[in-house]
Amino acid sequence: MSVSESAHRHTAQESWQAYAISLFPALSIPTRMRSASPYSGKGVCIAMIDSGFVPHPDLTKPENRILRYYDAVDCIESDLPPSKPEFYSWHGTMTACTAAGNGILSRRLYSSLAYNAHVVLIRTMDEHGSIPTARIVHALEWCLQNARKYGINIINLSVYADELDTSLEHPVTRLVEEAVQQGIVVVAASGNNPRVPLYPPACAPSAITVGGLDDKNSMLEDDSLYHSSFGRTIEGLIKPEVIAPAIWLPAPILPGTPTHEEAAALTALDSMLDDMMMKTLPLLITKTSLPLELLRSDNPEEIRQKISERLTQEKIISPNYKHVDGTSFAAPIVCSVIAQMLEANDRLTPAKIKEILTLTAKRLPHYPSEPQGYGVVQATAAVEAAATAFL
Repeated sequence: MSVSESAHRHTAQESWQAYAISLFPALSIPTRMRSASPYSGKGVCIAMIDSGFVPHPDLTKPENRILRYYDAVDCIESDLPPSKPEFYSWHGTMTACTAAGNGILSRRLYSSLAYNAHVVLIRTMDEHGSIPTARIVHALEWCLQNARKYGINIINLSVYADELDTSLEHPVTRLVEEAVQQGIVVVAASGNNPRVPLYPPACAPSAITVGGLDDKNSMLEDDSLYHSSFGRTIEGLIKPEVIAPAIWLPAPILPGTPTHEEAAALTALDSMLDDMMMKTLPLLITKTSLPLELLRSDNPEEIRQKISERLTQEKIISPNYKHVDGTSFAAPIVCSVIAQMLEANDRLTPAKIKEILTLTAKRLPHYPSEPQGYGVVQATAAVEAAATAFL
């Protein structure tokens, strides 16, 4: 090889030097649940009572699976929620996609287990960020009145009443019990503070209350408990009954928001080679919260460090998704498992579903029993048991 050929090859190698991107993607829900089920919630409807919603592509593309939207704040019904995102749209959209999203904006990677299920969406948070007990009651009443019309099989409640009241007379608890008597499965998030008692609906005896698991965003056998609320009902029943992943969960970034714009810019910069990143930074930096002083830097490592810090701060895992945590998201995962169970066997009653989930759950060793109930939901085992129930 000549000296000139050697120099050319050396220069080429330097220009294509490898580097590690900053993104640390979250495991998909099917992967972390170790799901091997062929069921996808087809023919099942999940009602999401939550803060608010937008018609996210993971629920509407390639076909719309939102059956109805009800605004319990302004008492307005429509086919779809408003397309303009508000601050209260985030939590509900994220929980709905956790329960039934198909991950279309991630090429199906960040899908739920019940990616063919239909949803009914009920907004409960007002412009002041408040969800009073009366509005949760109103949302539940609407669900009961319209359950047959929209074929509601499951109600997810990742919201809480104001009162510390474990009695059966509390209006939220009373309506949860009524829904279960009518054959609707009600799933409630337990809460995120082990030092705080359970609030309705988490303390409703017939609800399936879900606490949190920390799976470390890995497939290793090093799971631990998430900091969930727990306790007992007035009848002495342990709550939560089961736990499910509650941290490092992929959830959608709402399209058309500043967060979405920044995520797209940061992930684009993060994926570029040094030369291209340095040339592109002036075009994209105003779309981000990166310090403008970086424009004066000629150090790619310094710029990458700032990009990495911002991606971590915003929990961004891709241009369209970020990771979230809380039992608010563990509960919809359990809803998606239940949707699979109901697709496998539509004769299952709420009581039978709770029985199967608790019998197939697996306790975490070396952790107390009360915060985890019967243990971690085992998606594949629960669906297999559901398919053969009553045979």
